[in-house]
Amino acid sequence: MRLPTKEELRYHGSRWAWVVGLALLASLVFPSSATNVAPLLEPGAVADRDVIAPFTFPVNKSDQELAREAEELASTVKPIYQYQERALDSAKIAMHAFFSSVETAADQGGAAAILQVAKAHGFALGAPEAAYLAKGGKRHALERALSELFDRALALGVTGPGVLQVEQAPELIVRRRSGEQSVSRDQVLTYAQYLTRARAIHPDKGSSVGDQLYVRLAGHFFRPTLIPNTLETERRRDELRRSVDPSKYIVRAGDRIVGAHEVVTNEAHEKLVALHSDLVRRGAATSRSPGGVFGPVLRDSLILAIFWVLLVFYRRETYRERRQVALIGGLFALVLLQAAAVARFAPQHAEIIILPFMAMLLTVLFNGRVSMIAAMILAIVIGLQPVFHDLPALFLCVVGGVTAALTVRVLRRRSNFYVPVLIIALGYLAGAVALGLAGSWTVAEIGLRGVWGAANGLVSAGLTFFLLPVAESITGITTDLTLLELSDPSRP
Repeated sequence: MRLPTKEELRYHGSRWAWVVGLALLASLVFPSSATNVAPLLEPGAVADRDVIAPFTFPVNKSDQELAREAEELASTVKPIYQYQERALDSAKIAMHAFFSSVETAADQGGAAAILQVAKAHGFALGAPEAAYLAKGGKRHALERALSELFDRALALGVTGPGVLQVEQAPELIVRRRSGEQSVSRDQVLTYAQYLTRARAIHPDKGSSVGDQLYVRLAGHFFRPTLIPNTLETERRRDELRRSVDPSKYIVRAGDRIVGAHEVVTNEAHEKLVALHSDLVRRGAATSRSPGGVFGPVLRDSLILAIFWVLLVFYRRETYRERRQVALIGGLFALVLLQAAAVARFAPQHAEIIILPFMAMLLTVLFNGRVSMIAAMILAIVIGLQPVFHDLPALFLCVVGGVTAALTVRVLRRRSNFYVPVLIIALGYLAGAVALGLAGSWTVAEIGLRGVWGAANGLVSAGLTFFLLPVAESITGITTDLTLLELSDPSRP
């Protein structure tokens, strides 16, 4: 693969530089509709004019506001605790099985056998405790006391050790089978309160061995019967988090965001920022981010590059002449500057953009195909500018440019310049009628656009005839129009 030489780079670079230059020019001179419609005024600034909402849009909450509101809403959900009846049954079964085994061991081997049985049940006993359990009366009293404890405490619902210590909610939801009940956090029994109730029904308070054994057995057979249902609680909290409305408030079309000479409040600033963001999303504005700046330049460069590719492949004689390329680039720049002025002062009247002037001059200098393609390419660049997003600028520019390119075919001398003016006026009028029928315009609105189009045709034709000698001098081209006039025997 052969790399291009410096001469080749210089040759093509001097011509393609116009593409980037024109794209940068469009980015610089055209106003952003976000700046004009929604100036980003800081709080405390004074507005120089009324800012009216062009359409209905929401003012969204910030991420911090959404997160704070979501958590505040989620915190209103009462934690759900599920009553586990099978835990109560498990505690009773384990306790009665233990005493049944101890009963058998006491009958067969006394305290020594009780030690072995207790060990098999995972409960370590000391010799004094085994001797205590060997006594039938003491043993039966312990079993009855534990059974009563389970019925009085575990049946009501008891949480596990330390569970309520980390629970911040003042109220809880207790589920029993299919029913739910809201209870105060203070009314829910904890493990410590379970042990307190156990001591209240102690069967042998006068015996230190019996006291120690009873408390140990109460703890050993304890099963929490109120279990936090974390999954269901978080599901309900997530539902509330997702239910948070992202909109702080809605601004209706026609609402005044800030009045002229008024100080911009924080609320007005939020509305202006929201309007700017909505315009960017709609493509009716450009953002200030690097992507928002580079993107439009790249977009316009790619569109303009289509015409330069046309020159490379189908108008090599024009592409070789740097002065001719410079004239084309200069005409593009002139139209862009004038279109930018229209965008700033009368964006609703795209029919006064002098695209017909460029189309007529290029047709006279080159041919109709070149001028029509140039007019359509430039019309796309102009129509894609954010300020024209909601306006028919693209359509009117295409109609005016193509119509102007066709008028030169009937033009034979400078003295009958009224012919292209009339054709251009009719083209704009036809375009205005089409838009008016589609958009329910009044006859006056349609007629006004036709008048402005005729004025544009008059100015464009006059500029073409006036600047044609200059263009011929720059490009070194003697046009057919000039040759026709020179060959006319009636010409003095």
